[in-house]
Amino acid sequence: MNNIFRGYFKHSLDAKGRVAIPNTYRRLLPSKHKGELYLNKGRDNVIEVHSPEVWERFEKEIIMNLSRFHPESLRLRRSFQANITSVKLDFQGRILIPAHYKEYAKINHDVIIAGNGDFFEIWNPENFEQYQKRTDERFTSDLENIDKYLEIGRKLNLNNPK
Repeated sequence: MNNIFRGYFKHSLDAKGRVAIPNTYRRLLPSKHKGELYLNKGRDNVIEVHSPEVWERFEKEIIMNLSRFHPESLRLRRSFQANITSVKLDFQGRILIPAHYKEYAKINHDVIIAGNGDFFEIWNPENFEQYQKRTDERFTSDLENIDKYLEIGRKLNLNNPK
C-alpha cells in the first residue's frame, strides 16, 4: 500500500456543491483513471472517497464474499453496491458531491476532508469535532486494546490486501 491518505483539511463547498480535493491527496491518486473516484456512505455519517483500485479490491475481497442468502449479509451487500457513485475530478481538482450524500453527511457549506489510510472521508465539521473528542477520551483505552483490534482485522483479512 503506497498511497496513504493522512491528516485532515478544512474546505468549503462552492455554490454548485463542489469541493476541492487537497493537492496532497490528489498527488496520491493514480493517474490512469483520469481523476475518477468512488463515493459511498461510510460509518458515522461520512462520505467515503475511494480510488477505483481500492474500491475494486474492497468489492472483490469483501462485498462479493457476502452471502446473497443470509438476510443481514445481503442487506450489507446491497447497501454497498446501491450507494456507490462515480465522480470525476474537474480541471481545478474539485468533485461534485451529489445532494443525497450531502444530506446523509449533514453537509451544508464547510467540510473536513480526513485521511483514513487507503481512502479518505468527507465530514460535517461538527460531527468530525465531536468524533475527535470522543476518540481523544478513549485514546488510552484503545491503545491498551490495540492487540485485540489487530486480531479482529487479521480474522477479517482486512490487513492483507492482495
